[in-house]
This record gives sequence, structure tokens and C-alpha cells, in this order.
Amino acid sequence: MPPKAAPKIYQLLVKTHTLTVMITAEPKTTIASLKLEVLSALKADVNQVPSVPKVEKTEDFEICQIPKARGKPGTQYEVLQESATIAGTVTNWEVLFIQFKDASGKLMPVEVTQPSLLGDDDEEEVPRTRAIPANDVPSGSKGKRKAPDE
Repeated sequence: MPPKAAPKIYQLLVKTHTLTVMITAEPKTTIASLKLEVLSALKADVNQVPSVPKVEKTEDFEICQIPKARGKPGTQYEVLQESATIAGTVTNWEVLFIQFKDASGKLMPVEVTQPSLLGDDDEEEVPRTRAIPANDVPSGSKGKRKAPDE
């Protein structure tokens, strides 16, 4: 089987707090260009998440990823170099993270809230099973059987 061809367009998810920015980029796009798109999304009127820090320029945050070498205790994030390209740094559909800087320029911890697969007011449903009546228990003999009542 031939090796899988590199994607012509990358779909990236950039997350912070409860906000996810979806970005479409070409492989030759730099991380600096990606930061400009993220900045545009963070400054947009659509961003109504109050806990997301306000940013004015690309120097106010960094784009980072979870390192490929997993298995390390704790979650460490790796800041992406602005001169690097998308194709050489990330994979298609990879989740990237925004790491904001404080007033002194130090990187703050990444804050991401993963959404629950269940709704706020949904409860876990008990799997529905239907008991098989004793007379419908399959026997070792083959042949036609009566269809179960529904």
C-alpha cells in the first residue's frame, strides 16, 4: 500500500477555555499566519466567552500543542515556533491550544474545558435490554422460529 499523501488543506482546531476556533490552512502556512487568524477570531464580536483574556496583538499569546511523545506525567505544552510551517509541525485535524501571556510577558497555564458528552440536564440512560421469554430461548435445533413480538 503506498504511503498516504499529505493533505492539500489542513483543518485545525485551536482551543482555549470553552472556545474552539476552527481554521483551514494550506500546508505552507506559517504559525505566525495562524496566530493572525486566531487573533482575528479572538477579537471578533462573536467571542462572548467572558473568561477568555482580551488580546490586542499576536505577542499576547502563543500557539502550542501537546508533544507527540506521550506517556509523560502531567500535561506539558510545547510552544510552536512562528517561523515553522503547518505541514512540518502539525497533523491534519490536530487540536492546538492558546497559551496567553500575563502583563509581564510570562506564559500563563493553558486553560481548556472539555465539553461533556452528556448534556447538563441529561442523565445517563440505562441501556435498554429486552428479556427473552423462556419459550423463545434458542435451542440447539435449527429451523424456523416464530418472530418475537414487538
